[in-house]
Amino acid sequence: MSVTTSLSLSPHAHLSPPLPPMSILRGLNLHNHLNLRSRSRNHRLFRSLAVAAVRQDTTVWTQAPLTEIEPAAESLFHVTIDVSDAPDLAVSHTRPGQYLQLRVPEVEKPSFLAIASPPSFSEARGAFEFLVKSVAGSTAELLCGLKKGDVVELSQVMGRGFDIDRVDPPESFPTLLIFATGSGIRVEFLLLRIAIYTLWPEPHPLSVMPMKAD
Repeated sequence: MSVTTSLSLSPHAHLSPPLPPMSILRGLNLHNHLNLRSRSRNHRLFRSLAVAAVRQDTTVWTQAPLTEIEPAAESLFHVTIDVSDAPDLAVSHTRPGQYLQLRVPEVEKPSFLAIASPPSFSEARGAFEFLVKSVAGSTAELLCGLKKGDVVELSQVMGRGFDIDRVDPPESFPTLLIFATGSGIRVEFLLLRIAIYTLWPEPHPLSVMPMKAD
């Protein structure tokens, strides 16, 4: 006796396609993961560049003439810039240790310079003073080669400066140590002058100890 088995398919039946091997699935998952990581990195890079561009675009440049540029020592120059036509810029200098960016004509790269004059000088006379070190190949070198009357560009005043109010109460700080190198010593002497004549009502000893850098 023979038995015949027949298989009939319903017109509504669905055949599932064969499943891909696990190695292919793992490869697809890895490929998708790498694509996501790549897109994420590209997004972060694009966002960083966009933020940097916005920050760069927010710099406001003010033209101002040089009123003094004289040698102070070897490779050091006293520079005074008239900002009387930009009173908002002058009064934005509120603390010793603040700085700004400076550009010379036809040079895009700015130089960062600490303001050496006291805030009271900036407000009363409408000027900024700087002690600039001429470094070969830098914007500072180009600045030191300019003459009285030449026009430069200044950014907004930047930085928090030195918070001298932290020395409070003054009698609790019998010794105050301030360190400076190079052209920064002009700013430190300004800070010392403000500290001595503002914080201590009585004469206070001042010692300057020169240090030789190796």
